[in-house]
This record gives sequence, structure tokens and C-alpha cells, in this order.
Amino acid sequence: MNKIVSATADLITSLGMIIFVLLMTVMAMIFVGHGLYHQVFLKCMTPWQAEAASWVLSFGVETTVLVITCNVKHLSSNKLPLFFAICSGFIVLFFIDAFDFTQSGLDIAIRWFIGLLVSGVNYVYSELFVKKLSDAKQSADLRFEIANLNQQNNSISQELINTKSSLTKANLDIERLVEYVAELETFKKDQLDKLKCPYCQTAFETVFKLSSHKGVCEHNPKKGQKQSIFEEHLR
Repeated sequence: MNKIVSATADLITSLGMIIFVLLMTVMAMIFVGHGLYHQVFLKCMTPWQAEAASWVLSFGVETTVLVITCNVKHLSSNKLPLFFAICSGFIVLFFIDAFDFTQSGLDIAIRWFIGLLVSGVNYVYSELFVKKLSDAKQSADLRFEIANLNQQNNSISQELINTKSSLTKANLDIERLVEYVAELETFKKDQLDKLKCPYCQTAFETVFKLSSHKGVCEHNPKKGQKQSIFEEHLR
């Protein structure tokens, strides 16, 4: 039941429904205008000319009113919908002989009520249509902006994911590099230790200089004695 109520409310408040009612009003006014214009044109035209001119003028006037009403924001004055609503009311008043005061008071009151009602409906619906159309355009622009922001957000999120992945890879590379540096330092220390004299701890540049030094080192207890290769490697 709530879905039906919601759907009905959406239909009634939709821009399409407002356009539908506005067009019905315009169509009715085309017939009313035709009837009024025909009465006037018959006095100065042939019947077929009066008929054709009445339909063309009525359709042209009501279409012009509709176009101006819908595009009033582009004009210098926003009072035009009110002016055309009053004109529509007078068209109805003239058509239904509301100015014939030989009629009873009730008939005159009914005719004036109809004219005022048409004027009010035309004005209210023209204002409502313009505001509803503006809201629809703003809503469409907002949805477009939201879609753009969502697209930008998705792009930024993807960039963030890629950046995090690159950062994680960089951290792993740094950890491996630190391990390699530590291994190199250990290897370097081992190599430097191998170039130190075991007796006086003096460092030499090459193994040959170290070997030459060990035989004459002051701290070597076997100074001057020839050592075997096996003993040399043990040291």
C-alpha cells in the first residue's frame, strides 16, 4: 500500500504531470480563443477566412503564451505570466458574455468566477511549471556533479591503492637492501679480519703483505721460523 501511495505522490508531483495539466489548459484555451476570435472576425471576413484565422491566431497566441511563460527567466520582466493569466481570464469572460449585465446576478457571478478561476489556474500553473523545471534542472546538474565526484573518488581510490602497493613493495625492497648491507658489512669485516696480523693486529692491504709481515712480526713467538701452509691457514 505504501508503494502505491508513494508512486501516486511521485506521479502527482512530477514535472510530467504538471506539463500534462498545463497542456490541457492550453488546449482548452485554444478552443475558447477560437470561439471568441471567430465571433469578431466574422464581422470583417468571409466565413472560411474567419474560421482559418481564428484557429491560427488562437493556436499562435496560446503557444506564444506557453513559450514565454516557460522562458520568463530569460526576459527582463517576470510579471509577464501574470499579464497573460489576466488576458486569458478576459478571453473567457468575453467568450461567455460575462459583461452582459442584463443577465441575472447569479449568471454574472458564475461567469466572473469562471474567468477568475481560469486566470488563477493559468498563473499558478505557469509559476509552478517554471519552478518545477528549475528544480528538475538543478537536480539533474546535481546528479551529474555527484557522478563526476564519484568517478573522481574512484580514480583517487585506485591511485591510493596503487600507491599503497608501491609503498609496500618499496618497504620490502628496503628491508632486503638492509639485509644485503648487513651481510656486506659482515663480509667486509671478515675480509678485513683476515688481513690483520694475528700477533700485533696490524691491518694490511693484501694477503701477501700480511704473510711477509707475520714472519718478521715482533710479537710472533716463531719469528724467523718457516711455518707450514697448514699452520698459516689455521691462523
